[in-house]
Amino acid sequence: MPELNPNVCPRCGSTNTGATFGFNPVRINSNETLVHDVLFRCADCDKQYQAVGYSMIASRNGENSPEGFAALAKAIDNAEPLRLDLVGDDGEA
Repeated sequence: MPELNPNVCPRCGSTNTGATFGFNPVRINSNETLVHDVLFRCADCDKQYQAVGYSMIASRNGENSPEGFAALAKAIDNAEPLRLDLVGDDGEA
């Protein structure tokens, strides 16, 4: 089984994807917020999927601080195993 990667669409295999929304936000500082279980959308097949167990830093200015990286490392250590779930899956492969 190939390694899961939230930047690769689990439906069509495209890398033309992007994060759209994150859950359970935790403010790190005035520029950074840690989000979990992030939603992604594929631009090629237009499918949305959730990367459960995936955390990332949302930054207002595009730069990440040492404090942000420390919070992300802690979140990764405490995360459940990564799982990619199609949202609104209608049974199509």
